[in-house]
Amino acid sequence: MSDPFPDPSDEALGRRLADELPRYAAPARLRVAILEAAAPPRRPRPWFAPALAAAATALALALFFLPLLPRITPADPVQRLVRAVVAEHTRALMWGARRGDIVPTALGWLTQESGIGWNRVFGGDDQLTFVAAEPVYLDLRRGVALHYRDGEGHLVTYVALPAPGFKLPARDRLQVDRFRPALARDNGFASWVWTQGDLTCFLVSDRVSAEELPRFKDYFLRVRAATEPYLAY
Repeated sequence: MSDPFPDPSDEALGRRLADELPRYAAPARLRVAILEAAAPPRRPRPWFAPALAAAATALALALFFLPLLPRITPADPVQRLVRAVVAEHTRALMWGARRGDIVPTALGWLTQESGIGWNRVFGGDDQLTFVAAEPVYLDLRRGVALHYRDGEGHLVTYVALPAPGFKLPARDRLQVDRFRPALARDNGFASWVWTQGDLTCFLVSDRVSAEELPRFKDYFLRVRAATEPYLAY
């Protein structure tokens, strides 16, 4: 309880202190600090963190599975077969051949599994090294794939598929020595396409630029001249 009769000397001392002591203004940052300390703490919104995590997970899954989704199948039969062969070439490029069989020891087994026989097979030379041979099943057709690598490490895939009566479009055909294969491009790869009897053959590589075309023509000549498949049954 306050004293109803304060000591006059206390009042005089208070007035003297108020008159004589210097006064200083409080800095602005002190005011801000006081207001922030007095404000109630902000509570995080409970839905924000789970929603952000779910969105991040959905984006990651979309980026992972989008390249695996099947693309629209082309109506053009040549382009449809080229796309299937390029997909097989890409698989071998990423994960390697399913088997490491070598030519010519694998020819009997390849004929049994694919229905394609061989009079001659290109087994590699100083420009293309044979890697592996394996049966394939592309566009509902049993066939065979032979894989090679060139001196710079590029994978070159030869594929033969049964396709009786298959016609190559004249607009895509190029003169390569005495042959006239068609040149097709799909998904960053180039493919030579030609027919031998009832078989359609492909040679796929990532050499797609105009500067690399002469070398890709040379690869075609080496494989085409030394490989003679036929439909065994």
